[in-house]
This record gives sequence, structure tokens and C-alpha cells, in this order.
Amino acid sequence: MASKRCAGSILEYFTKKVKSTTTSVSTEGIALTDLSTSSGDEALAAPFVTQTTPLVNPLHLSNTNNLLENIDESENRPEIFDNSDKSPNENNQTSSTQTLNLSTSNLSTQSVILMSKCDLYCCNSSTPYHPVRDDELVLTTIDKRSCQKQWFLDHTWLTFCKVKRKVFCYPCRVAFEREIHPNTKLHPSYRSFVTEGFCDWKNATSRFKLHESTKMHATSIYVVGQQTKPTVTAQLISTAKRQQEQRRKALSIQISCMVYLLRQGLALRGHSDIESNLVQLLKLRSIDNDFLKEWINDKKYLSHDIINELCKEIYLFIIRDIVKEISNRKWFSLICDETCDESTLEQLCIGVRSVDDNYEIFEDILGLYELSRQDAPAIVEAICDVLTRCGLNVLDCRGQSYDGASNMSGVYGGVSALILNQQPKAMYVHCTAHCLDLAVHDLSDQCATISTCISFVKEIIDFVRRSPKRLAIL
Repeated sequence: MASKRCAGSILEYFTKKVKSTTTSVSTEGIALTDLSTSSGDEALAAPFVTQTTPLVNPLHLSNTNNLLENIDESENRPEIFDNSDKSPNENNQTSSTQTLNLSTSNLSTQSVILMSKCDLYCCNSSTPYHPVRDDELVLTTIDKRSCQKQWFLDHTWLTFCKVKRKVFCYPCRVAFEREIHPNTKLHPSYRSFVTEGFCDWKNATSRFKLHESTKMHATSIYVVGQQTKPTVTAQLISTAKRQQEQRRKALSIQISCMVYLLRQGLALRGHSDIESNLVQLLKLRSIDNDFLKEWINDKKYLSHDIINELCKEIYLFIIRDIVKEISNRKWFSLICDETCDESTLEQLCIGVRSVDDNYEIFEDILGLYELSRQDAPAIVEAICDVLTRCGLNVLDCRGQSYDGASNMSGVYGGVSALILNQQPKAMYVHCTAHCLDLAVHDLSDQCATISTCISFVKEIIDFVRRSPKRLAIL
């Protein structure tokens, strides 16, 4: 009779639920407190039933026969607790607590930790969060006791949650959250530092020391440290990148020193490599840069071949800017002269004279170039080769100036004549400075008085230079 009455109550309950289209039945338990008797008398408060049978779909009431059979069986009989003496609020609180415990007991430790975290930076930081402001700790006051800032200095593994106002163990929390701890199940005694949060400020010092001495805490620190520790390959790559940055910076300093010495016309080398101007200047700058000392001792980028190559690159960098400015001015004139250096090699100096839109005159040297031969075709070939490499067209040449040598100013086979064959507008003008020297020389040959005066002035100059006392008098 009891089972039929229970079955009728369940059918009525399902019918009401289907008609009202409210929330579905929970699988954890079925509360029968809102059911009434079949006689229509005033409703009786039924006890709370903890149901362990499978879920019954209210839309398919044919499954109720199986439900009745499960209820009648002794092994699946529901446990009935009489809550008639308790108030409705206490009944609701007890049922919600039991339902929460049933729901969280089936979750993994990782899920519980994720649920216990807040959305703020304190629970999502890659390092333990320690409170900075005092007002954060004031809000943790419980029975006139609050969290102390000194605890975070003594126990660096503590992390603070601003929402829950509790402290956690950062390595233990991370180890169980990432599931890298050897123990997959969390012991209940450690939940206060991993999932629930610790706020027993009265016994905080002793509990912190006790937690530090546990094997679980030591294991968590080890596994988290091993996971965050970079691999050997990553360490090698990091070291290589750091050394690469230092070497780039050292090479940049060396190039700046070379630019300074070249700009001032000073030699880069000396009687020995260690006494050279470049090395001594690098030693001076190493006072402010410690890594330069290792760079100097290494000597990999201080060899003669590398220094010569760097000088060439500096020259190319400068010549590009010069050529760019000349190209913007369009028209130009050539100024060339050949000379022999100390190594008895014939060098050709090529200069370009140009004017901008404001009629300002510029004279730029493109460089010194070694000549294999000193005849006019070889010189013209060198000039055209330099103009081509610099991106200048010989058709834009409007003038040329050389000395009076036959291979340079010859009317038929000289350099000026060969350039005029390519560009008839490139008018040849004899070098003005050389013209003045030739004029004085011809004048002294024709006038004996001028020749004697010039010779007398030369002798006076030589006489004064031979004595320091005479130079001091002057």
C-alpha cells in the first residue's frame, strides 16, 4: 500500500512538472516535500529522499514501472530522514549543502582549483601574488586578527586572493592544477592551501611551518621548478642570443672608433697591433663597457684583413650618400689627376664638381684608384668604370679639368679628347692651379730679375728653417 501511494505521488509529481515546463528532475535526489496525499486533505510535508536510481525522463512515463521495482528492492531503498522538527530554511540549507557536496565530490582536483580561482590578476599571475597595499590585508580581519605582510616575506610561496581574502600555496596549487604532481588525489588536510584557502590567522605561523615541512609541498616545488626551468637547448639558445647581442654592440663600437680615426686622418695601426691607435681607443672605451675587454682579448675582428674590409664598407657607405647627392644635381664636371704613392703605385684621383638649384658649388672626391697603365685609354677606362659603378652617366658630364700632361690634355689621343668623343658638351679646361704654376715658371725663364728674386727668397727660407733660434725670432 505504501509503494502504490508513493507511485501515485510520483506520477502526480511528474504530471505537474510536465504541465508547468519548469526545471528538470535532478539526478542527485528527488524532494517530495511539495506532494499532497491522494485523499485531497491538507498537504503533508514528506521527508527528504536521497534517490540512487537512474534518471527518469518525465516525458516517458512508461519508465515508472522500473522505478517502482527499484523502490521496492531493499538494496536501492531510499534513505528517509525526518526533518519535520527543523525549520524550512534549515531544510533548504541542508539540502543545498548535501547537493553541493555530491556535485563537487565527482569533480577532479583540477576542476575544483579552477572553480576556486577568481578572475583577477592575483589568481592568474605566473608568480605568487603578495599584497602591496595595507588596505588589502585590513579586509582579512577575523576576530581582530588579520593577514600580516611579514608572512609573505618569510614564506615566499604564499599567494593572496583579493576576492576570497585568503592565502594559498602557490606551488601546490599550480602542481595540482596542471596535474603534474605525482599524487593525483589531494589529501583533505591540504585543501585549505590548495582549493579552499587558508584564513586561520591565529594559527597561521605554525600551520605555515607545518605545510613547508610536508613531502607534498616539497614535491610540488620540485615539479613546478622542473617545468618552468628552461631546457638545455633553450639555455644554449639564450646564451647564444646574449653573446650575439654583445658582439654586435662591440662591433658597432669598433666601427665608430674606426670612423673617428679615419675622419681625423689618423692611422689605424701602429708599430705593433697592441699599440695601434684602434686598439688603444677601444681600451679607452672599455672603461665604460666591460664586454669590450673580452672583445679586445678575443682579437677575432681586429685582424688586418677584417679591418681593411670594414674600411672598405665604411667607404662604400659614405660614397653612396655622395653619389645620391650628385645624382640629384644632375649635371657635373670631372676633375682628375694621377700621382705615385709611397709604394710606387700609380693612383688616379677622381673628383666631381657639381652645383645645386641654389647655385652652390660642391666638390666631392670619389676615391683613389690604382692604374695598371698610364696611357689615355687605360685612364678613360678607369674613369668610365668608376662612373658606372657610382650610377653616374658620362652623358651628364658638362666639363673636364686635368693637368697639362700629354696623356691627359692631348688634343687627339688624350683623356680629354676621348671623353669629348663620348660627350661633345664636356668642355675641357686646363687646371687653374697648374696654370698659375706654369705661368710663374715661364715668366722666371724670360726675366732674370724675377728668377733671381725667387731664388733669393728660397735661400732665406732655408736659412731660417735650419736654426730653431731664427725660427723663434720670427
